[in-house]
Amino acid sequence: MAMENASDLRLLDLLVTTAEDLCRMVDADACAISRVLGDVLILIAEYAQGETLQLGQGYLVPDYPKTEEVLRLGTTYTTTVDDPGADPAEAGVVRELGFSALLMLPLQVGGDAWGLVELYRRAPRPFSAREVETARGLIVETAARIP
Repeated sequence: MAMENASDLRLLDLLVTTAEDLCRMVDADACAISRVLGDVLILIAEYAQGETLQLGQGYLVPDYPKTEEVLRLGTTYTTTVDDPGADPAEAGVVRELGFSALLMLPLQVGGDAWGLVELYRRAPRPFSAREVETARGLIVETAARIP
């Protein structure tokens, strides 16, 4: 996503700050915020200490059933790579990135799926219900500030 003007830069700053705040608030090691464009997710903001989660990387939503469900239904999804019920596509990406736990939440603007927030943890400790609610609260606050 090319940043073309001051409002784009303010949006990027908001999303990067949100990613960093989310990591701090729920004890995550990294956060990726992607924009939904049709059936594609494009990573547009991230926070990961000393590394990158492949900014600008795109994913086809239909290739990831749980991602598609989170976006379509507005639900959350959390898993660890050791969970026998984990979606294999999601667990594969989590492993590939070097993490063990994942929390996905929709970023909804005006009732529509604007984007996806993914939080990662190196430890195989699942995200708790309290952490999910904490993340959801900050994401709702962030969504209210997106034009």
